[in-house]
Amino acid sequence: MEAQRAPGIARIVTKYGLIQGVFSFAVSILSTLAGIKPSWAGGLLNTALLIVLVVLAHREFKKTHNGVMTYSEGLWSGTLLALIAAVVGAVLVYVYVQYINSGFLTAAIRAQQATLEQRGITGAQAQQAMGIIGAMMTPVGVAVSSLITQVIIGFIVALFASIFTQSATARS
Repeated sequence: MEAQRAPGIARIVTKYGLIQGVFSFAVSILSTLAGIKPSWAGGLLNTALLIVLVVLAHREFKKTHNGVMTYSEGLWSGTLLALIAAVVGAVLVYVYVQYINSGFLTAAIRAQQATLEQRGITGAQAQQAMGIIGAMMTPVGVAVSSLITQVIIGFIVALFASIFTQSATARS
């Protein structure tokens, strides 16, 4: 009988990355449908789930690899998990703003314009800011900025989580 190979990092983090990507998108859509403006609370919720999923992925990896996981394996797996989640989330966001709710970005641009006016920014300054906002508020722009932001946050989470989840034998 042939010995079973332990699952690799990619297989483990793909599972948790898919969960994170779908959950992140769902939180975003549910808050949009409920009329809740984006806030730090949604980001905090997504980050908290990311931390939990990175720790669970590290735990599963260690369980299937004789309790050993180095810091670099933890950092790599956490970053890969975040990348997978970011790609899933970016694709879902793109599909949503391009095909399902094509008025979403127009409403977001109007909201940004109203925010600028409330802050007293008018004239050339407001036009310049709206030019930048308009360039970013496209389906591709939103997807790419979402992807980059989520990977950076995931890397930072992995940096810290790996300190605590690496195995004692791997530290030596």
